[in-house]
Amino acid sequence: MCDTLVALRGSTADGITLFGKNSDREPNEAQVLEYYPRMRHDEGSVKCTYIEVPQVKETYAVLIS
Repeated sequence: MCDTLVALRGSTADGITLFGKNSDREPNEAQVLEYYPRMRHDEGSVKCTYIEVPQVKETYAVLIS
């Protein structure tokens, strides 16, 4: 099984469709679903593992696994 994410052109600022996929899982590995609601954020930045990026004003809701 694979984890995938899609953002259709109506939900992206510049009208493009985004598709992403990460590494495969073992066949019997449990796959947890996580839901993050749409949110508004204060100005600032987000610290990631190796980089820091500007925080956007608003994020869309997403269901990930």
